[in-house]
Amino acid sequence: MHSQIVHLDNNATTRPVPEVVTAIIRTLETDWANPSSAHGFGQNAARTVASSREQVARLLGVQAEQVVFTSGATEANEAVLRHHANLCATLITSTAEHPAVAGYYFQHTPQLVRTVALEKSGRWRLDALETVLSSISGPKLIAFAWANGETGVLQDLVAIKAMAERYDAACLVDASQAVGRVAFEADSAVYLTFSGHKLHGPKGVGVLVQPETLPPVEISVGGGQERGWRGGTLNVPGIVGLGVACELRKRDLNRAITDMARLRDRFENQVMSAIPNARVNGADAQRVPNTSNLTVQGVDGMALVARLEARGILCSQVSACSSGQPEPSRTLLAMGLSRDDAYASLRIAVAVDTRDDDIELAAQAFVDEALFLRAMMGDLV
Repeated sequence: MHSQIVHLDNNATTRPVPEVVTAIIRTLETDWANPSSAHGFGQNAARTVASSREQVARLLGVQAEQVVFTSGATEANEAVLRHHANLCATLITSTAEHPAVAGYYFQHTPQLVRTVALEKSGRWRLDALETVLSSISGPKLIAFAWANGETGVLQDLVAIKAMAERYDAACLVDASQAVGRVAFEADSAVYLTFSGHKLHGPKGVGVLVQPETLPPVEISVGGGQERGWRGGTLNVPGIVGLGVACELRKRDLNRAITDMARLRDRFENQVMSAIPNARVNGADAQRVPNTSNLTVQGVDGMALVARLEARGILCSQVSACSSGQPEPSRTLLAMGLSRDDAYASLRIAVAVDTRDDDIELAAQAFVDEALFLRAMMGDLV
């Protein structure tokens, strides 16, 4: 392994920032009591949780009472999906969604699933969505990732929500790849979820925002914690770490967005100018500022990822949850790429701790290794 590591796999996870690590350690040392306990030590921990809830709410633009702490977006999504499956609601999603966004339905009630095709840009076809919505009677749930984890393409949240309202459908929005990367305030009419480790917080903690205009979702039955919506002793250190991460990003959101976009664009420009026929997938759509998915035809993407790792550059081909499967990206296939082109694609994702010299080093390594692999493959055919 190379001695210098450049982490450009930040859509899989981000490195916890020092302030988060310090806050977690301090909480483990001083606020280790159960926040549900009535004694003073427990109530100190409860106040710490309440403060963290406020920090999360401020970043999202919601009321603190809407924020339910979970183990991550997957648990939160599953609860919303299960709730609506129990209502026999039809799920409307796309074939490109991460399994965490719609997997419960596909596994348990596939007969209630309707899918919407993508445009070549990676966005949902809104005409197809309306066709599906208009053909369904009874309860409906639209579920999608606001920002695609592989391409960074942002779905048209405003248009999808307006269509959902017109056809009386609920909306589940997984914002894991969007929170802290897009300036927004959560809509009071959608279920919104995200995971802390995508935002330089700790793993094992996330959020479900309960919409003000829809019935609240019960995540798990237990001891009545989280207003009875999610039972179980609260993960106070994780919650504190998530709160600090949200507070830091709220304080510096515009600069973070600008810096990530500059670094991402610099990487793309260097690669595109040096590699003939390289392509940025989703470039025609609005994207989160940190993500780039590139196709280099004639190159084995897995081999390119491996050769970059040998030079200390960490990136990926598909989402981390499915990266062990030797299958092409479902997202790229849904965007119209061939299987060969999907195999020849990979993702880089910068973060607020990515530096200019990281991008310089990574772009040069990417160009070197991609051109080497393309020449080698050309010699073999």
